[in-house]
Amino acid sequence: MNPSPLDVLILADLHYTARARHACAVTNRPKPLALMFIQKALARLRDQGITPGLILLLGDLVDDGDAPGSAEDLTQLAGELLKTGIRILAVPGNHDSDPARVAQLFDSAPGLHLVSGYGFLLFADQRVGNEHYVRTAGALAEPAQAAAQHPGAPLIAVQHHPLHPAIRDPYPYMLDNNDEVLASFREARVLLSLSGHYPPGQPTHVHEGVAYNTASALTEAPFAFQHLRLEGSRFELTTHTLRIAVPGLCDVHCHTEFAYCATTVAAGVNRALAEQLGLATLCLTEHAFHLYFPREIAWTYDWQRDRGLAEAVWNGPPRRGRMAAYRHFAAAQRGPGVRIGLEVDLMAGGELLLHPDDATGWDLLVGAIHEIDTVRKGTPQAEMERLFMRDLDQLLTCPIQVLAHPFRIFARHQMAKPEHLFREVAERLARAGVAAEINFHTNQPEPAFLRACLAAGTRLALGSDAHRFEEVADFDRHLRFLREAGLEPRDLVPQLYSPA
Repeated sequence: MNPSPLDVLILADLHYTARARHACAVTNRPKPLALMFIQKALARLRDQGITPGLILLLGDLVDDGDAPGSAEDLTQLAGELLKTGIRILAVPGNHDSDPARVAQLFDSAPGLHLVSGYGFLLFADQRVGNEHYVRTAGALAEPAQAAAQHPGAPLIAVQHHPLHPAIRDPYPYMLDNNDEVLASFREARVLLSLSGHYPPGQPTHVHEGVAYNTASALTEAPFAFQHLRLEGSRFELTTHTLRIAVPGLCDVHCHTEFAYCATTVAAGVNRALAEQLGLATLCLTEHAFHLYFPREIAWTYDWQRDRGLAEAVWNGPPRRGRMAAYRHFAAAQRGPGVRIGLEVDLMAGGELLLHPDDATGWDLLVGAIHEIDTVRKGTPQAEMERLFMRDLDQLLTCPIQVLAHPFRIFARHQMAKPEHLFREVAERLARAGVAAEINFHTNQPEPAFLRACLAAGTRLALGSDAHRFEEVADFDRHLRFLREAGLEPRDLVPQLYSPA
C-alpha cells in the first residue's frame, strides 16, 4: 500500500450551541460562531491553495449533549460539515454525552478507517466516574491489530483526551490508564496521535517513537485550528489562529446586507466576528450606487454615462433609493470599534455619485473605480490607462480618504496592470492625503505598487472588502503580503489609515 499525500483539517472542542437550552460555565466561548469558524478555517486553507481531503473532529462537538436541543445542534453541525463534500471522521468528547450518536451522524464508528492509504484509529474512551475515562482492553488491542492487518498504512490515532506530555492539573484531562495507551501505540509504531480536550493545546512531542499533539480549542481565543499534511511516513502539522495576531488593525472596507453583491455578510455578524477575532476597528462601508439604484440599473453602470438616471433617483420617488434606510441602519451600528462609510464612484460628468444631502455624517468615504464610462471590449491598453488616470485625478479632488483596490479594474478587463504608473499613482495619492488600500477580494495586490507607496510616503489601508462572512476580520493574506515585502505589520500600525 502506497499512501497518497493527504491534507487534513483538524478541529477540536467546538462546543457548538445554538438551539440547546444550556448555560455554559465558560462564558468566553463564542459557541454559536463555531460553524462560522469552521468555514473560516476552510477558507483560510483555500486561500493558501490547500484543499483538505479529510476533516478530523476531536470531540466536544456540542457543549452539553444532555441539554434539550443539543441533538438538533449536533445534527446541524454534521449536516453543514457533510455538505462540504469532504470526508469527516469524528470522535466523541466528554461533553457530547452519546458516543453512538456522534458515530452515526459522522459515519465514524470507533476503530480503523482507511483514507488515502492511511489508517485512522478512532477511539471512544469509556467513562468510569466523575470526568474519569479509561481505554478498554479491546480498544488497547486495536493498534497492534491494525498494524498487523495493514503493514503499509501509517497509523494515526485520534481521541478526545490528551496522552502526552502529562498535564499537571487537578482536573483529570488524561485517561486513567494513560501509560497502557502509550505502550499500545509504541508497540504498533503509531506515526501520530491527535487529541483535543485541553483548551490551550500542546505542541507536538515525540515519545518512544510516537508523535503526540494536543490541538487547541476552536472556540477559545486565539481560536486555533490545524492543518496536517501527510506524505507517507512523514507529516507536517501547522497551527493557524483565526484571531488577528497584530493588535490595533482597522478594516476600512466591509460590506453589509445592503450590498447587491453580498452573500453572507450582515452587520450584526460582522460586528460579532470583528469583536471576537481582535479587529480594533470595523468600517461598514457600503456601495453608494447600490443604495441609490435598483439592482437592474446599478449593475449596468449606465449611471456613469447618463446623469439623468441619478437625477431621477435623487428626485424620487422613492427619493434617493435606499440611502435613507441605510443611513439610519448604519448609524445604529456605530459605536466603539465600529465606523460607518460609503464606497463611492464617479457618475456622468465626473462628479461623485453622492447627493449633497448625503455628503456628511460618514466616518469615511472610500473612492473606487469599478468601471469607466467609455471603456468597451477592445479598448486599447494605452487608452484604458489614460482614462484611469483621468478618473483617478477626478476622484482625488473629492473628499475621499482611501482608494479601493487600486488597479483592479485592469484585471477585470483582462488587461495588464500598468507597472509604469505605480510610482505616479502613489505620488498622487500621497499629495492628496489618500491611502492606498491593500485588498484581496477578487484582487491580487502588487508588491511593486506597495514599494512605490512606501517610497512616496503614501499611507496604506487594510480592506477586507468582505462580501462573505469568511472574509470578515481575516487579514491573514494582508499580513503575509506585508511580511513578504519585508515589512513588520506591528511597526506599520501607526502609519495605517484608520478613521478617527
